[in-house]
Amino acid sequence: MTRHITATLLALFVCGEARSQPLDQPLTFEVASVKPSPPMRPGEPRGRFGCFQGPGSRTRFICARASISTMVLYAYDLKPYELRPPVSTDTSEFNIEAKLPSGTTAEQIPVMLRSLLSERFKLAFHREKAEVKGYALVEAKSGLKIKESTPDALASGAVRPAAGPVKDPDGFVYIPGLRNTLVVGRANGLTRWVGTNVAVDSDVRNAPCLTKLLYSLTSLPVFDATGLKGKYDFALTFGADSMAVSGAPALSEGDGTLSPADVGPSVFKALEEQLGLKLEPKKIVVDLFVIDHAEKTPGEN
Repeated sequence: MTRHITATLLALFVCGEARSQPLDQPLTFEVASVKPSPPMRPGEPRGRFGCFQGPGSRTRFICARASISTMVLYAYDLKPYELRPPVSTDTSEFNIEAKLPSGTTAEQIPVMLRSLLSERFKLAFHREKAEVKGYALVEAKSGLKIKESTPDALASGAVRPAAGPVKDPDGFVYIPGLRNTLVVGRANGLTRWVGTNVAVDSDVRNAPCLTKLLYSLTSLPVFDATGLKGKYDFALTFGADSMAVSGAPALSEGDGTLSPADVGPSVFKALEEQLGLKLEPKKIVVDLFVIDHAEKTPGEN
């Protein structure tokens, strides 16, 4: 009996990673400071904003100039088009600095933020289904042109490319040797997406994929109807002014010598001609997260 109890306790310790919070209590930050963001001065750079784990620290979680809507997106792993009222209507901004309990996993942090939203902002919400305008990503009639990724050459012992960015003949700047990334470059009135070992679609938080970047251009949900389940390498070049790009890091900026309106195809045309994919307008049923109430003045720290 003693041996059995000891083995059971050991198993609980290993599987639970020595939980620092009781099982019957909600996961919470050890301590959290919530303050309204100070007004920005004219010309002040916005800097990094949103919610993220503290740079260089496993015990800090930060929300910088984050609206309640932004925090809800992170806490409940939502896409912006799934949230009502729309994110763009939320002008509140808060700075949050929180200490994570020892042993906190990446999956537990959003749950802790949910607790904070409930306790400090009295967040109340409901879910409902709605039909919204969107796009279905399908294979173009001209045939598929996107190519599956080749095996990682670095894994086979090849020499790592030289450190630092390089410029291609079109003037776009890239960092060679990166894998599992999707980056955006701009030069001479054009925008170029370069994907390396990237899926067409993914439900994994923060995982790069083509449908997410197409959403960033259209601001409408993009549903993958291609059936493509592999990882792909591709480059997509289109006119920089065809739609505003957001949600992706800019690697380079053009010199402004050409008028964007005079160069480059639209992203819709480029997608079909260069990758053999097409966006077809379609009504899509989505699960909406509707905020019923949230205090504009958070509870005391």
